Parts: sequence; C-alpha cells; structure tokens
Amino acid sequence: MKIPKKTEKLLNQQFYNELYAAHLYFAISSYFRHSPFQGMAKWMRLQAKEETEHAMKIYEYLMERGSKFVTDAVRKPEKSDFSSPLEAFKAAYEHEKLVTSQIEKIYETANDEKDWATADFLSWFIKEQIEEERNTSDFVRGLEFAGNDKNLLIGVDQWAGKRAE
Repeated sequence: MKIPKKTEKLLNQQFYNELYAAHLYFAISSYFRHSPFQGMAKWMRLQAKEETEHAMKIYEYLMERGSKFVTDAVRKPEKSDFSSPLEAFKAAYEHEKLVTSQIEKIYETANDEKDWATADFLSWFIKEQIEEERNTSDFVRGLEFAGNDKNLLIGVDQWAGKRAE
C-alpha cells in the first residue's frame, strides 16, 4: 500500500526539515567550538548527527513503502552566531518545538488519510520529540540558573560533554 499523496509530500518535506535541523546544530556546535565550551560543542555535534539519522529513517520509510523521494534544497540556518550559550540552547529548544509541530502535522494528515502504517511509524518520532524538547529545555534551565557564574557554566559544559557518542 502506497503512502497517500498529502502524507508523502509532508514526509518528503520532513526529510529536509531534519537536515535543516542538522545544519542548525552544526552551526551551534561551530559557535561552541570557538568558545571555551567544548562539552556543549560535542553535544551539538552529536545532535546534528542524530538529526541526519532521523532524515535517513524517513528516507528508508519512503523507500520501504514504494513512495517517491523528492529532492530539494536544504535551507541555511537563519542564525549561526550566538551571543551566549543560553541564546544558543534557546534557539535549539525553539527549533525542537517547531519540529514537534511538524511531526504532529504529518501524524494528523496520516490519520486523516487513514494511513495507519505511517501513523504508527510516526509514533517513534513523537516519542523522540518529547526527549528532544526535554533535553534542550533542561539545558536552557541550567544555563539560566548559571547566569554569568563561570564555575556553573563550566559545570553545564561538563554535563553536556558527558553525552555518549
């Protein structure tokens, strides 16, 4: 059974949304690489890698269902330089909230089109978004608490650096 056209179009768009997220996280990682916060740089680099894995998951699903993959350009992140670690993580958190709304839209469309297989496929992404929003929100809260205290900022950086490869 093929994926209905509206859902297929949204899945193709989401593939590029995930690559955009990877570009954003690479930009944020680069910002951190030029700072003392190498743990945060690592966290963002690993997040970029994870976003490309999400794109591949969508690509493979489209192929498994015999659907068309549509090539398109990947947008450039709107911002690649940040004034502080807090601003960078706030950008990440806001982006994750956007991704959640994108996934929910595809899920709604799949349900409207009675594409139960895609709705089931998307349940993994819905659960993943809970984790993505929580992780970035936790860093925002930690950085807000740290303020300009260099010792606390280094503590947040060490926390970020503990993310497993």
